[in-house]
Amino acid sequence: MPLVEDIGHIVLEVADMDAAVRLYRDVLGFTLPAGVNPVWTVAATKGGSITLYRVKTPVPLILTGNRTPISLHVQNFEESAEVLERAGYRVMRESPSAVARAAGALGDSASGSISTAKGP
Repeated sequence: MPLVEDIGHIVLEVADMDAAVRLYRDVLGFTLPAGVNPVWTVAATKGGSITLYRVKTPVPLILTGNRTPISLHVQNFEESAEVLERAGYRVMRESPSAVARAAGALGDSASGSISTAKGP
């Protein structure tokens, strides 16, 4: 039997809790089971949760090539990218190929970057 049963949450450092809540709740559709806390807020969706943790200088989550350790699945990447861009977020597509229609990274000053990809 494994020692670990499941992943409780992953901590994501943010500089601005209000901006992070707008992104995760209002744009991406996460729920906030315990409401908003000015220091830490749990954002949940099917499959897991992220703890948004406010710090003065968050560690950037962008790796080389616009890659990031956080990946979120969406039904339709291009439609999702358009919604994010209309909301004022910068979407970086992987490359000018067929892959670009299925994956990219979301640049967000409040919480670094996250990647989005068409789900399985």
